[in-house]
Amino acid sequence: MGSWLPTQVHDFDSSERGSLAPLGIGLAMLSLTLVLGILAAASLYLTERRLTTVAESTALAVLIDAKGNLAQPLAPMASRWLESQPLRGLFQVELVDVSSIDQRSVRVRLCSSSRPIFENYMFSEIGRVCSEALARRGR
Repeated sequence: MGSWLPTQVHDFDSSERGSLAPLGIGLAMLSLTLVLGILAAASLYLTERRLTTVAESTALAVLIDAKGNLAQPLAPMASRWLESQPLRGLFQVELVDVSSIDQRSVRVRLCSSSRPIFENYMFSEIGRVCSEALARRGR
């Protein structure tokens, strides 16, 4: 009993040679979409991290400027500090809330407009990113 061997060799039709082109184009478009999605997500993440850093430094600045008296209005101190800082990479930073619940800690909440890295990107909408930070006074 012998092994099975094909008796005919099929010669592919010359019209099937171009069938890999749509696959290559589709793969290239999928790769481009994936790269654009990753870049947009990374841009949003970096905006959120920058805003968190600014919120933390604002909370610390308010805590220092208040000199232990956290019963006074804290928003003017936070606004003054934010206006004096160069907020590179952040657009339309808005001070949402500055409060002290226990007279020992300061809570700051900031929001900023998030712009996509590609202005002509199909889904390029200006979104809003918010962040919150706390600073606590020592004993």
